[in-house]
Amino acid sequence: MFGKFLSAFIFMALITLATIYMPLMVMVNGKISFGHLAAGYLGLLLLGSAALAIGTFGSAIARTQVLAAIFSGCIVVALVICWLLAKVTEKPFSDVFLALAIHGRHFPPFQTGTIHARDVVYYLALTYVALFGATRVMEARRWK
Repeated sequence: MFGKFLSAFIFMALITLATIYMPLMVMVNGKISFGHLAAGYLGLLLLGSAALAIGTFGSAIARTQVLAAIFSGCIVVALVICWLLAKVTEKPFSDVFLALAIHGRHFPPFQTGTIHARDVVYYLALTYVALFGATRVMEARRWK
């Protein structure tokens, strides 16, 4: 499972690296803060790694590729909807939903050029938990 995740992550990183020409074009006539740029790319890679790990988990629990896409999409959409639920619920539920949200709380600091340890830890923990779950599902399937 880790090989599947790693190959998808490398592919995503290469596609992301291919976009580096856009900020370089802006540098021709303008200024760019390299700190903002690095923070944005780091956040994008962390968000992508979490989504890829969830996709790997969905692939592990499903028997077909179509079901894997549906399961993975539902999990990611549920984590996005947590951000919307945090806006319409009251405390303590809003805090719980905001902590679970994959985008609403954890990604905007990267967009502003700041890197918070809590956001990096959230994305790394989400990636780890999804890959751990995928590994356990595959090990359980092997023993059947």
